[in-house]
Amino acid sequence: MSVNIFAYCGENRYSIFSERKNISVKKKIDFSDKSVRAKIVYATVISILCVTAIVVGIVSAASKTKDIPPAEQPPVTDKLPEEKPEQTPPTEELPKPEPKLSFIAPVAGNVSKEHSYEVPVFSTTLGEWRVHTGIDISCDEGASVFASEAGVVSGIYSDPMLGYTVEITHKNDIKTRYSNLAEGESELRVGDAVDVGDKIGVVGDSSVSELAEEPHLHFEVLLKGVKVNPMDYINEESKKASLGIG
Repeated sequence: MSVNIFAYCGENRYSIFSERKNISVKKKIDFSDKSVRAKIVYATVISILCVTAIVVGIVSAASKTKDIPPAEQPPVTDKLPEEKPEQTPPTEELPKPEPKLSFIAPVAGNVSKEHSYEVPVFSTTLGEWRVHTGIDISCDEGASVFASEAGVVSGIYSDPMLGYTVEITHKNDIKTRYSNLAEGESELRVGDAVDVGDKIGVVGDSSVSELAEEPHLHFEVLLKGVKVNPMDYINEESKKASLGIG
C-alpha cells in the first residue's frame, strides 16, 4: 500500500512538473511570437512614415517649382533685327570769323615798318627792341590823312609815345587809330561822324618814340580791343594805288 502511494505521488509530481514545464515553454513561445509581431508592426509603421515623408517632400518641392516664374525668353522670330542707321555725334559749331571791312589806305606812301606784335623790332629812336603794334607809312610831312572807313570819332588826344592821335570807331567792334599827326590841323570833334575818305588831319612829327624815323603816319587797327595787322583790312586796290603794293 505504501509503495503504491509513493508511486502515485511520484507519478503525480512528474505529471505536475511536466505540465508546469509545458506552460513555461508555451509562455516563452507566446512571448517570442508577440515580439516578432511587434517588430513587424514597428517596421511597417516606420516604412509607412518614410514613404509619407518622401511623398510630402516631393509634393512640397513640386509646389515651390510651380511658384517660381519662368525666365522671360525673347520671342522666337525668323525676322532679322532692323539695322539702325549710324548716328554721327553732333559737332560743335565753329565760331564764324569776324567780317572784315574793306578799308582804304589812310595816306599815300610806302610801308616803312610792318606790324610786329609778337617779334620785337629795333627802334632807332629808343635804341631798343620793341613790338610794333601798327604799320608806319612813310610820306611827306604835312601829307593829308583820310579816314579808312566810315565811322564815328571816338577819341582825339595826345599819346605820350605816339603823339597826336585821332581814333575812329567802326561797325563790328573795330577801331582805327591815326598817330604822329600835326596838332591843330583839323576841326574834328569827338562824336563827329565821318565817311570813308574824309580828311581827318595831316602828318606831323609829334611822336616822341619815333622822332629819329623819317616822316610817317603810324596806323593801327583794333578788333575788340586787340591790335591786329592793318594790312589784313586794307583792300587790294588801295594797297596797289596808295601803297604801291601788288
